[in-house]
This record gives sequence, C-alpha cells and structure tokens, in this order.
Amino acid sequence: MARIRIEPERPFAVEFDGVSLSMPRSKRRGGQRTRHRIRRLAGESSRQQVRVFADLSTSILPGESVAILGGAKSGREEFLRLAAGTLVPDSGKVHRQGRVVPILDDSRCLTPSYTTRQNIYLTAGLLGMTPDETTERLDWIVEMAQAGKWLDSYLRGAPRNMRQRLVWTVSMATGARIFAIEKSLVIGQGEFMERCWSHVEALRVSGVTFLVAVDEREVLERFCERALVLKGGSIIADTSIEEGLLLARQSRRTDRTDQPEDQGDN
Repeated sequence: MARIRIEPERPFAVEFDGVSLSMPRSKRRGGQRTRHRIRRLAGESSRQQVRVFADLSTSILPGESVAILGGAKSGREEFLRLAAGTLVPDSGKVHRQGRVVPILDDSRCLTPSYTTRQNIYLTAGLLGMTPDETTERLDWIVEMAQAGKWLDSYLRGAPRNMRQRLVWTVSMATGARIFAIEKSLVIGQGEFMERCWSHVEALRVSGVTFLVAVDEREVLERFCERALVLKGGSIIADTSIEEGLLLARQSRRTDRTDQPEDQGDN
C-alpha cells in the first residue's frame, strides 16, 4: 500500500519563503529614437538580468486585504505574479493555500473575431474553469458584465469597455478564495462600479483574500487594512494603509531623484 503524505494545514493564504527573482531587461546605448532603432537593428543592444527580489519573505493571512505599494520598478506586478504562480522564483518558494486568481492585464487574451460567448469560455478556461463550470455560471457572468446584447455577436462590435468587464467578471466567477489584482479593484463607472464594489466587499466579508496593487488612494483606504511597501528588492515596510501610502510616495520621489539623465549623442 502506497504511503500517503499528509501536509499540515498552513495558517496563511500566501507565503513567500526566501524568494529571489531576476528579470531580463534591455540595455541600450544613448541617443534619440531614430538612432535607438538603428542601433537595435544593428544589434547594439543587450539584455541583462536585473534583480527584482532578494530573499523576500512575508505571509498573507486568510481574509486579509493587503495593498502592495511601491514605485514603478518596485516589483509590484512581479509580486502578484509570483503569488498567483504565473511567475516562478529563481530561488525560494511561494506557498499557497488554494488557487490564486490573477486579475492583471488579461484583456489581451480576448479575441475580437470570436463572439462574446466564445471569449467568456476562453477566458474562463485560462483561469482554470472547466466548460461545465463556465456553463453553470454563464448567466451570472452575462448579467454582471451586462453582455447579453452582444453575447452571440463578435466581440469587436461590443463597447470598448466590454473586454475589461468580461475579464473582471469571469475572474470573479471562478469562486477563488484568493485574488491578486493589479490596476483596478473595481471597474466601470456609476451603477456598474457600485455593483462591483458590492461584490468584492461581500467576498471580503466571506473571508476571501485580496492582494491589491492599484494607485487609487480612495480604493486602498476603503478596502485594505494592511500595506506592504516594496523597494530595492525587499519589503521596506509592513504597516497601515496611511503610513504605507506616505512611504510609497516618498519612495517614488526618491526614485525620480536617483534616476540618471538620458545619455545623448554628441
């Protein structure tokens, strides 16, 4: 009889355990745009590994709503992708208590030459839902995204904001207990935005965990109770939202001050 390994239940939703990560970045010689293009065609560009995180360790408890703060190159997107498992660390481990659904810039996966219905099934499949699960939740997705009028029409004929609505709504329909969200916690305007707020706040009350990397101060103050501030490959603060926003603003100012001037050609 095979021996079954039983893992003890972990007390956290997501845990980073000594995570290090480097990402390739392009490095080019200075010059104007036209000269940059010429040099790129001539092969005068190179890629180097830039450190994003070094021995990063932190944990997120179930039911927490955590703001991920920092400057443009602080690693916020990489943090979310590591949490969701769409990015693998060079060393260390990321432990997850269940599936983490990322809501990043996923609208690019939609296909204008497919119908809205076909794009719903496509997006749901990419997020781990089976066709039967998608069919079971299709009515809710269509109603929430207000997509009924365009359900069997090509997506290219739908309103411009339909892509964002579909990705957000299908993501919420996965039934996941952990979300990693970049750019927009809620979407749309007016009544539709309030419907989104009602949904995410109900999920939070039910114990769903949120990692949120957005720039709207009002959203973070309303929804999150904890902030992780990233800078220089590490977490420089694990604090309140108010203090985290202040530290992140100071960090962005420092980044701009430390930025080297563009090198021009003589």
